[in-house]
Formats: sequence, structure tokens, C-alpha cells
Amino acid sequence: MIAPVPALYLIGHSIELSLKAYLLKQGVPLRQLRSWKFGHDLHALLRKAKELKLERLVKLDTPEEGAFELLHALYSTKQLEYIVTGAKHFPVFGLVEIVAARLFNAISTEVGYGAQMQGYSCQSSRF
Repeated sequence: MIAPVPALYLIGHSIELSLKAYLLKQGVPLRQLRSWKFGHDLHALLRKAKELKLERLVKLDTPEEGAFELLHALYSTKQLEYIVTGAKHFPVFGLVEIVAARLFNAISTEVGYGAQMQGYSCQSSRF
């Protein structure tokens, strides 16, 4: 199922903020996170988080990585915020929803925010 564009945008924003919270906790300066190097680039944020051992908390499986990449392509180029004509490839909503929840649940505990999204576990999805 493909979600409405605003829902995909909000999922992308959630992932961006979760990854930035993790990176801040790992000592990456806020100034660097605001720079062009990271900005709203989900792929760059995830890559840096993996360098800083994010995978000891949560590891995305292959379908989740694929959904993440499709979302990144739309989110980082602002195609979920502005009208852009032409063909697009959208991720399966259930997968990006689980990616966002798994990242949030794992990172929220790491950064000292105890509340987690109920009904989601940090276990890998099995689609």
C-alpha cells in the first residue's frame, strides 16, 4: 500500500530526527548536522550513524533498507514537499513505518528518552 504523500513526508522527518538525535548523542556537533553535508539527507545520516555503531542498537534488514532508500530519494530531493512532475517510485508504507518505529524505539532509549512507540518492537520485520 502506498501512503499519502504527507504521511511519507512525516515518516521521513521522523527518521531524520531520530538519526540526528543519535548522532548528537554520539558527539556530532549540531552545526555539522545542520550543514549541507547532512541537512535532510537520510542516506548520509544513516551512513554516519552506522559509522558510530548504530547497528549495535538496530540493524535494518534488506527489505527495510530498500524502503529506506526509496524514501530517501523522495525526501532528500523535496519531492514530498513540492509538486514535482514525472514518474516516482514510492516505498511500501508498512516497511517505512516499521523502519521509523524501529529507529525511534532503539534511539529513544539510547538518548535517554524512555517512551517508545507501543506495538512496535525492535525486532526485524518479516514481510
